[in-house]
Amino acid sequence: MQAKQSKKKLPWWARLLIVLLVATIVFLGFSYGMIRYFVGDTLSFKGILSMVSYGGFDLPEGFRNFVLDVDRSYPGLPELLVNEAGDAVTTPEQYDAHREEMLSLYETYMYGVTPTDGFNTTFTVVESGIALNGKAERQQVRITISNEHGSSDAMLLIYTPANAENYGMFVGLNFSGNTAVWNDEVIIPSSSQDDVGERGIESGSWPVDLIIDSGYGIATMYYGDWAKDDAESYRDQVLTLFPEENCTAFSAWAFGIMRGIDYLEQLEQVDMDAIGTAGHSRLARVSLWAGACDERIDLVTASCGGGLVRSPLFAKIDTDGTSNHWFTAEYYAYEGRDEELPVDIHMLYALIADRNLYISIGQQDLASDPKATWDALQEAKPVWQNIYGIDVIPDGTYDDVIPDQPIFSEGVAVHVHSEGHQLTAEDWQNYIVYMNDFVCS
Repeated sequence: MQAKQSKKKLPWWARLLIVLLVATIVFLGFSYGMIRYFVGDTLSFKGILSMVSYGGFDLPEGFRNFVLDVDRSYPGLPELLVNEAGDAVTTPEQYDAHREEMLSLYETYMYGVTPTDGFNTTFTVVESGIALNGKAERQQVRITISNEHGSSDAMLLIYTPANAENYGMFVGLNFSGNTAVWNDEVIIPSSSQDDVGERGIESGSWPVDLIIDSGYGIATMYYGDWAKDDAESYRDQVLTLFPEENCTAFSAWAFGIMRGIDYLEQLEQVDMDAIGTAGHSRLARVSLWAGACDERIDLVTASCGGGLVRSPLFAKIDTDGTSNHWFTAEYYAYEGRDEELPVDIHMLYALIADRNLYISIGQQDLASDPKATWDALQEAKPVWQNIYGIDVIPDGTYDDVIPDQPIFSEGVAVHVHSEGHQLTAEDWQNYIVYMNDFVCS
């Protein structure tokens, strides 16, 4: 009787290789799925690879060059100094009219209408006292917006230099809540402490000590107080008051910054000729949009806000993304034909002129396409130079830039920090120096 032949077992190292190969395929598939889920508009292969840098990983130069090495022609990029009638714009008077055209286009095809009337605003000081070992004063103020549709509240956190008679302010939103911004004990009456909510941990986007020590104040709010960052529920807060308006979450967030500035106007010590906005990532775009809508803002800063929609690397229009509440329906009508979109971020930059604009870029932040961000600024700067005669940064390509060396000019400023998708202390130091030398001088 013939004995059964036993199956030959694979050696241990071959089995280990198979396990590692399967684990690698599962990991890559899961990572790709998560990237597609959270960033639905990342369509290109290089765009997927660029997401590896999102957390600020120190990537080899060869990897960065491979990802960024794409066509930079940006087809269909709208001309900024040609009006809707097709005429050249050459004077400040002509640009004023053209600016209104561009603002209307941006409202229609990007971020929607930011309401300017049809509501009442009230301010209630919830807490006030001395903070940061006596070198600052801190307030929290409840902002209430109301009209015939109801009301909506948001909390404004303010730090100002103690005993100062006149100071500028940096205004903007935070990701994690006001109590996550401070790290001090404030001396306040116990009866004033109700209604001060707690949320999350802020990632250092608002270095309170540095800003106060530099002689400036800050005013910040949790962005979720104005609109949840969620496509299903973003209209559940302040936008319930404007049901007929073509609004987006960006509309609500910019609206919040503007209402914060309304309160600052009531404070005698605030220098209303030295108001700067600040924001990082999506809130960088909010800082820009608020600056476009509100000319009380003297310096607009934006950290790692991303480049042109027409970038072949990353920012494709895709209705399957998770950021549909950021943009209008008209924006998504251009899915698959990005090059026909009537606006792009260089136009948002140009809407700041003739005030000051500061763009900070992360060298490792491939997901925000640093080259396209640089190129957008180069496209926008002729508005300052040709219309207003204001000095701008030199011509040049992104590859010419020396990291961690800011480039200042009378109208615009830029620097590329050697980190990734981050707003760093060095960014803030540069913002403050620029505010001192070019806005407050």
